[in-house]
Amino acid sequence: MYSYKDIMQIFKVLADENRLRIVEALSEDCESVNKIAKKAGISQPLASHHLKVLKEVGITRLEKRGTFNFY
Repeated sequence: MYSYKDIMQIFKVLADENRLRIVEALSEDCESVNKIAKKAGISQPLASHHLKVLKEVGITRLEKRGTFNFY
């Protein structure tokens, strides 16, 4: 069960427009960072940064496939 503090942190993370675009892109399927960046209309390094933040609060999870990271 999440505490109120955990829930507040999740909402803070989701208050960013780019992160919401990423969540929308991931709502369909597991994707590579490059595909997520393209769908969200942001650069790959920026997508990687936001995906790391989303992962830290438990919204996404990382799956390694060879040399690629999928979320």
